[in-house]
Amino acid sequence: MGLKDEMSEMRKSMEKMTLELHETNLAIRESLQLTSNAVKEMSESFTKMLGESLKAMQDMKVKVDISDTIMDRFGIEGLIPDIFKKKTKK
Repeated sequence: MGLKDEMSEMRKSMEKMTLELHETNLAIRESLQLTSNAVKEMSESFTKMLGESLKAMQDMKVKVDISDTIMDRFGIEGLIPDIFKKKTKK
């Protein structure tokens, strides 16, 4: 095999390697984009659920505060909580 043939083979090998690297780059880019989109969706979902949870907790605190205020005003703070306590099995 002469130098010209070896150079031709080397060029073909380099072209093939370049094509494979380009395809690998495209696959990596697509994979990273999918990962980025998944993380973005999870972040948005988490933020929404966290907001809803905080709102529910605030609403619950307001209800408890109102309940405590009403019980204090009517002087029945000792009666009502006993009624609502969970009964434990012995």
